Amino acid sequence: MSDILDIRDLTLAFKGHRGLTEVLHGISLRIAAGERVALVGESGSGKSVTARIILGLLQETGSARVAGQVAFDGRDIMAMHPRDRAALRGTEMSMIFQDPTSSLNPTFTIGRQFAEVMHRRAPRLSRTACNARATEMLEEVSIPDPARVLDAYPFQLSGGMNQRVMIAMALVNHPKLLLADEPGTALDVSVQAQTLRLMHDLVEDHGTAVLFISHNLGVVREFADRVYVIYRGRIVEEGATDAVFHAPGHAYTRALMDAVPRITGVGLPEVPEVSDAFLAPMVRHGSAS
Repeated sequence: MSDILDIRDLTLAFKGHRGLTEVLHGISLRIAAGERVALVGESGSGKSVTARIILGLLQETGSARVAGQVAFDGRDIMAMHPRDRAALRGTEMSMIFQDPTSSLNPTFTIGRQFAEVMHRRAPRLSRTACNARATEMLEEVSIPDPARVLDAYPFQLSGGMNQRVMIAMALVNHPKLLLADEPGTALDVSVQAQTLRLMHDLVEDHGTAVLFISHNLGVVREFADRVYVIYRGRIVEEGATDAVFHAPGHAYTRALMDAVPRITGVGLPEVPEVSDAFLAPMVRHGSAS
């Protein structure tokens, strides 16, 4: 399979009063068409800013300095005109944000927001056609009474319902790449599990590649084909999900797994302190590159 996303030697630095602060240090990762890849790490490790660079958002701010290669479907995103990068968002690549309630516009109905997304790909699509397509997508994410939901505002829906709306909206234009930033984190465990099952089935049906950003190792193990582990802006381990979980080779990966609470009756395990071992060379499993 050809790569839909190919990132090489990506660096990011933010400008501040004391000069540049580098937060990404030579990130490299790839995603094949139709593949589910996870980017795993603790808060502040660089996961979300990586997704924003893929979307072309940070390249257009005066406070960030981005370098390296980001190729999407054979096209150099870094070299694109901002207008061309914007045209990719919501059409060929989409994102599901962490908090669905704050990601939807509270002043527009769900139906109007669906229409705006669909008009990015088909500006002349009629209102009837938009409603029909939106209804179809809401049914795919198991939302009952989609007509009522299309007429509703986000604040009139539950968190779980808004999360399903976000997934449906992200997939309505059949994007080639879906970026999912901690989807379902704000929801209770049962709704989160149901949301992830829905997303898994939908991306399978549509052949969409996924970059799944998470710190939840249990979810990653069930969802992803391959895993990249990021620590302090560096990829420290990569490989097939089973290989990484069965034989983690990097100290940080092992620390992440050891930090997962276990029902043992003896409390939470101790998390090891940061040491030089965490800065060891990257560990690769198999033939992943």
